[in-house]
Amino acid sequence: MRRLMVPVAALALGACCHIAKPAADAPAAPALEQETAVEPTEWQPPVMPTAEEAAKAAADAQAAAEAGVVYAGYDKKGGEVALKVGETLRIELESVPTAGYVWILGETPAFMAPAGEGGRATDPAHQNLPGFTGGNHYLSFDFTATAPGTGKFTLTEGRPWESDEPPTDTYELTVTVSE
Repeated sequence: MRRLMVPVAALALGACCHIAKPAADAPAAPALEQETAVEPTEWQPPVMPTAEEAAKAAADAQAAAEAGVVYAGYDKKGGEVALKVGETLRIELESVPTAGYVWILGETPAFMAPAGEGGRATDPAHQNLPGFTGGNHYLSFDFTATAPGTGKFTLTEGRPWESDEPPTDTYELTVTVSE
């Protein structure tokens, strides 16, 4: 075990530290192009959207999220949805992934095949501005119905690495698929 630790430690040290080469082995530095300085007076802050523009951007993003799928948001928590074989269900829930809080799939019905995951801003008009960081986001899970049946989806919200902590929220949805 000790023989393995020395090379691993050397790799780790090399990855986090700069080890200088002797001057004779160092390649010549490439010629640098002249850079143009940007004067602070040239910077313009982003134009903030009006309340109407923000509302329209949010409504457009929501319509796009619901297009072509059977949509289940937080308002369906504890509820039921029905769909036909071949249709896609999208479960989309708000979260704060920039702080580590994400939705984690637990129970999923065997007749629902995973079809993708996604995310989008909860306030696209502001969150898509240059320099914006953080904020809440929607996380989505898509599933395609492969056979008739009734089953339950269970999701929990939390930080995956905090396994000793109880979930900050839970979400259950009963799904019934028909021919």
